[in-house]
Amino acid sequence: MVTRVGHIALHVADLDRAVDFQQQVIGMVETERAAGVSYLTCNDRHHELILVEDRINRGYEHLAMEVADAAALEGAARRLQASGGTLLGGIYDGEPGIDRALKVQSPNGHVYKLFCGMETVDAPPPGDRAEKFEHISTKVRNMRAEERFLREGLGFRFSDRMGFLASWWHCDEDHHGLALTLAPRPELSHYAYTWPDFGSLGRTADRVLAARGRKCIWGPSRHGPGNNHFLYFHDEDGAMIECCSELAQMQADGYQPRTWSMHPKTINQWGSAPPLRFLLTGFPIAEPTPGRPSWAMAPGRSLEAVR
Repeated sequence: MVTRVGHIALHVADLDRAVDFQQQVIGMVETERAAGVSYLTCNDRHHELILVEDRINRGYEHLAMEVADAAALEGAARRLQASGGTLLGGIYDGEPGIDRALKVQSPNGHVYKLFCGMETVDAPPPGDRAEKFEHISTKVRNMRAEERFLREGLGFRFSDRMGFLASWWHCDEDHHGLALTLAPRPELSHYAYTWPDFGSLGRTADRVLAARGRKCIWGPSRHGPGNNHFLYFHDEDGAMIECCSELAQMQADGYQPRTWSMHPKTINQWGSAPPLRFLLTGFPIAEPTPGRPSWAMAPGRSLEAVR
């Protein structure tokens, strides 16, 4: 059902500072700002990231997945509930940049927004920037229930597994659009951008240091599952970003799903086990609200105009 990973919406303490970080380090550009919310992109899609100013409720608001059209969205409710999901209101419209959307909470409490009809904008000028929003990795307490929801509810397909600790899932050619890690509590592990090559990861690490005087958390190196280069660091509000290049393409590369050993070399082909700072990082789930969030209103709309 899901055709591609869309974006993530994050609560941030200081909107200007959070936007500045994404612009300086990732190369994002702001396409729209309204009601304390910034919509940012790195390509011709209206947004690949939403930042919501909220000084009280730290966390992510939703993980967005694109579906083909309004008919696919209309038919999603029964499938999502049958796979263990809980609907958070009905289909709504009026949100900047998209046609309509539906929110659902997974068995482990993660909040997904299915949407269709992403608007396009003029692409940013050429520059040293990310190419697209690539994937999301979540921490879960019940792997089996969450995997069933991804497979039967969202329509993701299995890519790889690392023992009982982690699994990777795809909805298009990218090796993974979603990844799961077993953990004591449900949280966001990280969100990821695609970069053109290994050199661009090094230049990004330079910008993290120059813009904020901070060192990266882990990498650059290469993962086993997905065969991609990686680099991890925190954004301005403590959520972890992964920068990736050369992510495996399922059909084009003839990638064969497999079960990997839980040896540290599985997730770091070139170096040592992940550092404690990586393992302990988690960004919470913001308190979910049904239907269209109060901040998600396109200019010129009214409450009466929203179904």
